Amino acid sequence: MATLNGAIRSYGAAVRRMEREQQRNARESAKRFKEQQKLEEIENAQQAVSDWENYVDTIQSLHKNCTEQIDWKQIENTKKPIEPLLDSKNEVIAKSKLNNFKPSILDKIFGSTQKKITRLNGLLGQAKIKDQKTYDVNYKEYLDELNNWKELQEINTGIKNNETDFYKKALQYFNPFSDIGELGTQISFNFEQNHIDIDLHVNSLDVIPDYELKQTSTGKLSKKNMPKSRFNELYQDHICSASMRIAREVFAYIPIDYARINAVAKIINTKTGHLEEQPILSVIFPPETIDNLNLETIDPSDSMQNFVHNMNFSKTKGFSVVEKVELER
Repeated sequence: MATLNGAIRSYGAAVRRMEREQQRNARESAKRFKEQQKLEEIENAQQAVSDWENYVDTIQSLHKNCTEQIDWKQIENTKKPIEPLLDSKNEVIAKSKLNNFKPSILDKIFGSTQKKITRLNGLLGQAKIKDQKTYDVNYKEYLDELNNWKELQEINTGIKNNETDFYKKALQYFNPFSDIGELGTQISFNFEQNHIDIDLHVNSLDVIPDYELKQTSTGKLSKKNMPKSRFNELYQDHICSASMRIAREVFAYIPIDYARINAVAKIINTKTGHLEEQPILSVIFPPETIDNLNLETIDPSDSMQNFVHNMNFSKTKGFSVVEKVELER
């Protein structure tokens, strides 16, 4: 049976596999961190330190991973799947054996001719069933691929026509934000013709470890409270890294001019004294500026200086509420 080639195989399958792998890595890192928090005594000091370091690296390195740029032209040129035909090869073989059956002298002597013919007829029936089952599986795969092909073609046409509903459908189809969600972050977004406005509902401070693990020269585990300034800086890096990652994922799928990412967190409203969701970071990311950065070596927080942004942060107090950056007109 002919299967979808090119884009659907590359993007519908490979991209999703990569996203699942990233999601799995983030999930495992978060899981090990949570398990570590519950342990009163940690037996394997070296492994504990390694898990802690990996988790800390994960939460401030989200911007380094991103889906490859989607080639919508390649998707557009992908051929429509071909409907499979019923392949009766097993039936042909079984029918040939039945038609070519010639009873031997012993068959005639012992009267087993009819028994063997009945058996061959039974095998013929089984062969037909086997061929039909194979066809049914192939046809189901064909329908799945056809639906995928139709959906991607529809999305591609909508994107070419700058229809914002299809921008949203593209993100829903590929679901590129899965591994960020594993760390507790959720997003809501609104598309305009040339940009996207995203509210990033960020993690509570619980996502940041409040302790540091180190292995002493004697091999023992040293666990100390993380300094408040270090804790706040790590949280800042996490928020900035997640914000840039969100923008990069959008640009990988959608040809828009810029993305405004608003990191929103529950923070005390000094007027009411209550916890309320308010912006703590607002950034306008143009794709070309991100492309010019060395994402492997940048400090996520320092890199915000490359963009129009609002962020009020201090090492001692952490984030303060800011206004959303005004969108370009």
